[in-house]
Amino acid sequence: MSGIFIRFRVRQFLAHRTSRLTLLACVLGMGLPTSSWAVSKLTGCYRITRLITNVDSAFYTDPGTITSNWTGASDTAGQGAYPMTVTINTPPFVPDGTLLGSATSPIYNLGANGVGTYSPEMVLFRCSPEAATANGLYEYYATNGDNEHAGKWDASADSGIPGTYYTYYKGLISRITNLATGRYSSRYWAARQLTGLDKDSQGWLLVKARNFSQYKLEFFQCSTCTAHYSSTSANPGYWSHTRPVGYVAFVAPNFGGSVQVGADSSTAFSGFPFRWPGAIAPYHTVYIRRTATCAVTNVTPVVSFPLITVSELNQGLTRQLPVTIQMRCQSATPSGMTAFSSGTAANQTALGILAQPANAQAAVKAGLKTTGSAVTWLLSDNYGTDPTVATGVGVALTRPGGGALNFLTNQYVTMGGAKDGWDPVLNDATSIGSPGVGLTSYSRSIIATFKAFAPGTVPVTPGRYNATAQVIVRVQ
Repeated sequence: MSGIFIRFRVRQFLAHRTSRLTLLACVLGMGLPTSSWAVSKLTGCYRITRLITNVDSAFYTDPGTITSNWTGASDTAGQGAYPMTVTINTPPFVPDGTLLGSATSPIYNLGANGVGTYSPEMVLFRCSPEAATANGLYEYYATNGDNEHAGKWDASADSGIPGTYYTYYKGLISRITNLATGRYSSRYWAARQLTGLDKDSQGWLLVKARNFSQYKLEFFQCSTCTAHYSSTSANPGYWSHTRPVGYVAFVAPNFGGSVQVGADSSTAFSGFPFRWPGAIAPYHTVYIRRTATCAVTNVTPVVSFPLITVSELNQGLTRQLPVTIQMRCQSATPSGMTAFSSGTAANQTALGILAQPANAQAAVKAGLKTTGSAVTWLLSDNYGTDPTVATGVGVALTRPGGGALNFLTNQYVTMGGAKDGWDPVLNDATSIGSPGVGLTSYSRSIIATFKAFAPGTVPVTPGRYNATAQVIVRVQ
């Protein structure tokens, strides 16, 4: 897999004046019924799993409180939270240290039922006012330190990439980042104090799902990381190891036990799984591939569109020029890998143009999307929020024969074809030689068109246009 950035820019255009679009590119707890007197003496936190209307109970919940009988960090927790396809290849075609996959998820998707386990306002714990002033309320996080293939063995020294750990698969290492602290998870527990908690009518603190951090899961290639992996992990397909690679726990003054800052998660696991809200788990969510593929080597550096006026744009007129993409493909199959094939099905290689998140969101808001995850237009940075940015216009892509191409919004979600922004990598491609043994170079063109996306319906307004997209090649 590989990517090259493309920069699209229109400095300004005004009614009855002309302007130019420039396309730039650069390579790359248990419940206890209590009396009112007893409750007043209770301190600490209590796990909330249902509605309780008795105000004398430590498990009382105000009317309208969102609750559920949640389980916590079971072995299958977090399923579906990190969808991606990662392809392990051979250096130097894919250099060691290459980021193969990345995804981010809030705690909402990390519970026992996977995606959608919790809603943001769901109450997980109720804590007495004294709990926050005693030792505080904390979110703890660590890798799965007691599992050989899911967070026990630090790979940082072998890979040169801090925070990485050996996985079940040879040549593949993982890293988890707590996005609230910016720290990597390790097998030794780290903590983040929970702040800004809501209170109920009795003055007790409510720990809700939204109070926990988001977590990023990344995978990197490391062919020299051979000390710890499963000897039976060569087969591609869905991630088959059932154990999570990381956990999220809740610690309060009345529970925590061995889970303390710096404690080794291989032996410190008090409260598992019921007081642990989440697990970071690739099981049956991440696809593993060992398939020959292609890499992008160059893109037309600058594309300057012919001058065009607002009047012309409102009449439906356009300006277009080709973008040339050059690629290098593995025509000979490395040992232990599946042969290269151009297409959008499993184990085939496809190409897509990735819109940046804010640009993709603007297109979705404007209704410019497919039935899948792709968007049909690339709108400007700050579209609809900055009055100096042009509206009603954008860049669309087509193949030379006229077939529309969509923009990716997530390069790690594969096998969705055109509705997700993928196109067979060698569509419209021409072989341009062999740069080395077992390699073939190709060149293909894509037509970029700057125009009004709904002339006569969405008015074109004068202003700036500036956007960046990235050419992606990836095994599906």
